[in-house]
Amino acid sequence: MRALAIRHVKIEHLGLIENYLKEKNFEIDYVDTSEGQLLKRELDEYQFIVVLGGYMGAYEESKYPFLSYEFKIMEQALKKDIPLLGICLGCQMLAKALGSKVYKGENGKEIGFYDIKKVSDNKMFEGFPKVFKAFQWHGDTFDLPKDAQLVFSNDIYTNQGFICKNAVGLQFHVEVSQNMIKQWMQEYKDEILEEKLKPDELIKDAEIYIPNLKTYLYDLLDRFLNERR
Repeated sequence: MRALAIRHVKIEHLGLIENYLKEKNFEIDYVDTSEGQLLKRELDEYQFIVVLGGYMGAYEESKYPFLSYEFKIMEQALKKDIPLLGICLGCQMLAKALGSKVYKGENGKEIGFYDIKKVSDNKMFEGFPKVFKAFQWHGDTFDLPKDAQLVFSNDIYTNQGFICKNAVGLQFHVEVSQNMIKQWMQEYKDEILEEKLKPDELIKDAEIYIPNLKTYLYDLLDRFLNERR
C-alpha cells in the first residue's frame, strides 16, 4: 500500500496521519510541489492521497503556479476514485476542484482550538462526537460543492468539513501533534502576535484536546481506507 502526501510547507506534514499509515505498513511519498517537485509514480499506484495545508490561497494559481499542477492531480484522483483527503488549504482546493468558490473569510482568522459541530450523519464520521474541539489555522473559506454532504460546521465559518464520493475535505487540522503546534507557533510567531494569541494557552489546549482528535482521526482513516479497499 502506498500513500501520496502533497506538501506545501515542510513543517506542515502528515503528522499523526503519518504515524497511522506507518502502523498500517503504508509506504509514503511526499511531493513538495512548492519546491518544484513532481510525481515520480503513476497516480494509480497510490491507494490514498492527502493534500496538506499551507499559507497560500487556493485562488492564487497565478502567484503559485504549482497549485495548477496539484489541481490536475486532484481532478484525476476524483475521476479514478482514489481516496482523497484535503486538510485546511487542501480542503479549500478540494472544494475548488469540485467547482466551488474559495475566498477570504469575512469573520477573521481562526487560529487555535475551536468548537466543531457535526451537523449531519455519515458512517465515515461515526467516530466523531456531536461537538468537539479541533485545531484551526486559516483565514479563507469556501462554498460547499454541489454534490457534497456538509458534515462539520461552526458558528464562525459554516463549511468546516464535507464528503463527496471518494473525497473528504476538513477545514480543521486533524493531523497535528503537540510538537507540530509548538513548531508552527515558533515559525509563525509574527502572526500569533498579530492575532494577540497566547502560546502557553494553545500548548495547554493541545495537551487536552489532541489525544481525542487522534482517536477521531484514526477511526476516520480506518473507515475511509477500509471502505475503499
